[in-house]
Amino acid sequence: MQNRVIKVLFLVFLSMIIVFGFNTSQKVNAAENKDQVMLVYDSENTTDKGNKKIDALQRVLTSMNLKVRTLSQSKYKSGMLTKKYLGIISMVNWDQVGFVNKSFIKDRNNFSGIKLHIGNNISKDEVSSLGAKSSKLYQQQLTLKNKGSSQILPFSETITVLTDLPDGSQTIGVLNTQQPDLKTYGYGIINGKNGYLPYFDSTGLSYLTAVEMISKLFAKQGSFLPMLTITGVSPISDLKMLDKVSEFCYKNKIPFAISTTSVADNTGMKAFTRFTSELRNIENRGGIIFIKSPEVAGSGNNSSELRQVLTSYIVSLAKDKVYPVGISTDGFWNQDKILRKNFLMSADHWILLPNSNVTYLKQDNRSQIADMSYLGIKASSLKDVKKSAKTKFTTPTAILFPLPGSNVELASFKEEINKFVWFNPKKAGMTTAISTGTSTVSFKNGDYFVNGKKENIDTANSSSVFNKTIKKKAVLKNYFNVQGNVLMILFAVITIILIIFILLGRRIYWNGFNKRK
Repeated sequence: MQNRVIKVLFLVFLSMIIVFGFNTSQKVNAAENKDQVMLVYDSENTTDKGNKKIDALQRVLTSMNLKVRTLSQSKYKSGMLTKKYLGIISMVNWDQVGFVNKSFIKDRNNFSGIKLHIGNNISKDEVSSLGAKSSKLYQQQLTLKNKGSSQILPFSETITVLTDLPDGSQTIGVLNTQQPDLKTYGYGIINGKNGYLPYFDSTGLSYLTAVEMISKLFAKQGSFLPMLTITGVSPISDLKMLDKVSEFCYKNKIPFAISTTSVADNTGMKAFTRFTSELRNIENRGGIIFIKSPEVAGSGNNSSELRQVLTSYIVSLAKDKVYPVGISTDGFWNQDKILRKNFLMSADHWILLPNSNVTYLKQDNRSQIADMSYLGIKASSLKDVKKSAKTKFTTPTAILFPLPGSNVELASFKEEINKFVWFNPKKAGMTTAISTGTSTVSFKNGDYFVNGKKENIDTANSSSVFNKTIKKKAVLKNYFNVQGNVLMILFAVITIILIIFILLGRRIYWNGFNKRK
């Protein structure tokens, strides 16, 4: 009996060690979602910026919570397209190339899921599945119209449109010719599980209309207010201008976010303290902060270095009471196994920005999803899009405004942002988390938490930020004390169990001694 008691206590003791040992760090995981699509393109066609179109489409799909496997037709092998995929997207980037991989064409024709063709060279089988007829237009410059807005598309040598659409099909946006005998064709066409977009670009009304069409086809359509996002912020930015921007938003009750880079070194300098003071001021004015991913230095970056950089960012900001709510990054970070796993996946809220300086460490083109991914769209690309208080987007969207560089740009910024009603994180009950392995910084209903403990933000006086020497508070020594409390509990439990072992051992020993007597 006593031996059984000892075994039970030993198992309890072992389980305590396992539970506490593996739960001292909290990891942020993306929402469980098995929906994934395959994106196959004919050619990158970098000369005509086809790579930017691929990036734009990848980010659209991620914002819809769709995992994406991207590959060129030259890398497609027979049988790759299986039933595990929700849909297949065929993207023609170069009319002179098109799809010539017979294995892909055969698998696509036999696929029973959602099928979307983007660009020219749509096949007869695809046209047939749409229940329509195709017609080629030559030497045309068409006008796209949708929801009261219009955009003149680039001149096309050839563009394929669909006619004689069947009953029950859906048309998103219309294309008008500029000839005297005005003709109208559908832009985005949906018939059941099949869809067609004759033209795709990464900017303007055509982009928004394509996003609307794709979200409908994949049954991922929502209604989202855009998130006002200020980009180009860094420790060396014009902090006075940043203060003017946040003050204007605060006084006009406009919620906003900023995308800012940080530094892992020299965080003890006064310049960095001025920077964090302004960020803290932004938090007190209702703004939220997304930490921008660093520049990739090629082979010099590795997994441990990336994790260390993120930890340094979070700790150096948090000790000055600045708490990022998510990560903003160029789209290619989600196409790279090392960049994604060791930096991006540490947060459950992302802003996906258009690619700029692309440097891969281990490109795998298997993008993942977060709890919420905002599609970053530059405000300058929406100048021809009609805006109003009722303007909403079909996927989570961040409208990107660069930090104004002059008072003239500031005036233009103020005018532009008053045309929208913006997403309010606090009213929407936004809940986010960033994990660094040893700690988790989270945001919930307007409040900030570190490892579950609510943190108060000191208000920074903007007038003193730029003119006075700011003394740095030694708050780091008591900052991450939750881990210490966990260890104290663990040691207390271990001590109690050891005392029980000693007492039981003593009793067993004396019982054995008494039997021998």
